[in-house]
Amino acid sequence: MLEKIGIDIVENKRISLRKNFLNKVLTNAELLKCESLLTKSAKIEFAAGRWAVKEAIIKTLNKDEMIPMSQIEIGYNDLNPIILNKKLSNILVSISHEKKYSIGMAVKKND
Repeated sequence: MLEKIGIDIVENKRISLRKNFLNKVLTNAELLKCESLLTKSAKIEFAAGRWAVKEAIIKTLNKDEMIPMSQIEIGYNDLNPIILNKKLSNILVSISHEKKYSIGMAVKKND
Protein backbone atom coordinates (compact mmCIF):
# COMPACT_ATOMS: atom_id res chain seq x y z
CA MET A 1 0.00 0.00 0.00
CA LEU A 2 1.27 3.47 -0.89
CA GLU A 3 1.43 6.30 1.60
CA LYS A 4 2.48 9.40 -0.38
CA ILE A 5 3.48 10.44 -3.88
CA GLY A 6 5.65 13.44 -4.78
CA ILE A 7 6.45 14.83 -8.21
CA ASP A 8 8.44 17.82 -9.43
CA ILE A 9 9.37 19.21 -12.83
CA VAL A 10 12.02 21.81 -13.56
CA GLU A 11 13.00 23.69 -16.68
CA ASN A 12 16.68 22.85 -17.08
CA LYS A 13 17.71 26.42 -17.92
CA ARG A 14 16.67 27.45 -14.40
CA ILE A 15 19.42 25.27 -12.91
CA SER A 16 22.69 26.93 -12.03
CA LEU A 17 26.12 25.34 -12.01
CA ARG A 18 27.32 27.83 -9.40
CA LYS A 19 29.10 26.04 -6.56
CA ASN A 20 26.88 27.48 -3.81
CA PHE A 21 23.75 26.17 -5.58
CA LEU A 22 25.23 22.74 -6.28
CA ASN A 23 26.40 22.42 -2.66
CA LYS A 24 22.79 22.94 -1.49
CA VAL A 25 21.44 20.26 -3.83
CA LEU A 26 24.09 17.58 -4.31
CA THR A 27 25.97 15.27 -1.95
CA ASN A 28 29.77 15.09 -2.24
CA ALA A 29 29.55 11.95 -4.38
CA GLU A 30 26.96 13.57 -6.64
CA LEU A 31 29.14 16.68 -6.96
CA LEU A 32 32.03 14.49 -8.14
CA LYS A 33 29.78 12.73 -10.65
CA CYS A 34 28.45 16.07 -11.95
CA GLU A 35 31.95 17.50 -12.30
CA SER A 36 33.06 14.40 -14.24
CA LEU A 37 30.48 14.93 -16.97
CA LEU A 38 31.99 16.28 -20.15
CA THR A 39 29.53 18.93 -21.30
CA LYS A 40 27.79 21.84 -19.62
CA SER A 41 24.41 20.57 -20.82
CA ALA A 42 25.05 17.12 -19.30
CA LYS A 43 25.99 18.74 -15.99
CA ILE A 44 22.84 20.89 -16.03
CA GLU A 45 20.65 17.90 -16.88
CA PHE A 46 22.23 15.87 -14.07
CA ALA A 47 21.72 18.65 -11.51
CA ALA A 48 18.18 19.33 -12.75
CA GLY A 49 17.24 15.67 -12.39
CA ARG A 50 18.64 15.58 -8.86
CA TRP A 51 16.80 18.80 -7.96
CA ALA A 52 13.49 17.46 -9.30
CA VAL A 53 13.70 14.06 -7.64
CA LYS A 54 14.83 15.50 -4.30
CA GLU A 55 11.94 17.99 -4.38
CA ALA A 56 9.63 15.02 -5.04
CA ILE A 57 11.17 13.08 -2.14
CA ILE A 58 10.74 16.01 0.23
CA LYS A 59 7.03 16.18 -0.72
CA THR A 60 6.61 12.62 0.61
CA LEU A 61 8.24 13.32 3.99
CA ASN A 62 6.55 14.26 7.24
CA LYS A 63 7.80 17.35 9.08
CA ASP A 64 9.80 15.25 11.54
CA GLU A 65 11.56 13.43 8.67
CA MET A 66 12.83 16.51 6.79
CA ILE A 67 16.48 16.56 5.75
CA PRO A 68 18.37 18.94 3.43
CA MET A 69 18.68 18.03 -0.24
CA SER A 70 22.46 17.86 0.13
CA GLN A 71 22.00 14.90 2.49
CA ILE A 72 19.75 12.88 0.18
CA GLU A 73 21.97 10.64 -1.94
CA ILE A 74 20.72 9.26 -5.23
CA GLY A 75 22.58 6.33 -6.73
CA TYR A 76 21.75 3.60 -9.20
CA ASN A 77 20.76 -0.05 -9.03
CA ASP A 78 21.52 -1.24 -12.55
CA LEU A 79 20.09 1.67 -14.55
CA ASN A 80 17.37 2.62 -12.07
CA PRO A 81 17.82 5.52 -9.64
CA ILE A 82 17.57 4.63 -5.95
CA ILE A 83 17.93 6.51 -2.69
CA LEU A 84 21.09 5.42 -0.88
CA ASN A 85 20.03 6.80 2.54
CA LYS A 86 18.95 3.86 4.73
CA LYS A 87 16.27 5.89 6.55
CA LEU A 88 14.66 6.76 3.19
CA SER A 89 14.81 3.21 1.80
CA ASN A 90 10.99 2.98 1.77
CA ILE A 91 10.83 5.59 -1.03
CA LEU A 92 11.01 4.60 -4.69
CA VAL A 93 12.17 7.23 -7.19
CA SER A 94 12.30 7.89 -10.91
CA ILE A 95 14.05 10.62 -12.91
CA SER A 96 13.38 11.52 -16.54
CA HIS A 97 14.63 14.16 -18.97
CA GLU A 98 12.98 15.57 -22.09
CA LYS A 99 14.72 18.29 -24.07
CA LYS A 100 14.28 21.37 -21.86
CA TYR A 101 12.81 19.68 -18.77
CA SER A 102 13.67 17.22 -16.03
CA ILE A 103 11.14 15.49 -13.82
CA GLY A 104 11.42 13.51 -10.61
CA MET A 105 8.87 11.28 -8.93
CA ALA A 106 8.92 9.67 -5.51
CA VAL A 107 6.57 7.09 -4.02
CA LYS A 108 6.72 6.42 -0.29
CA LYS A 109 5.64 2.95 0.74
CA ASN A 110 4.11 2.19 4.12
CA ASP A 111 6.65 0.74 6.53
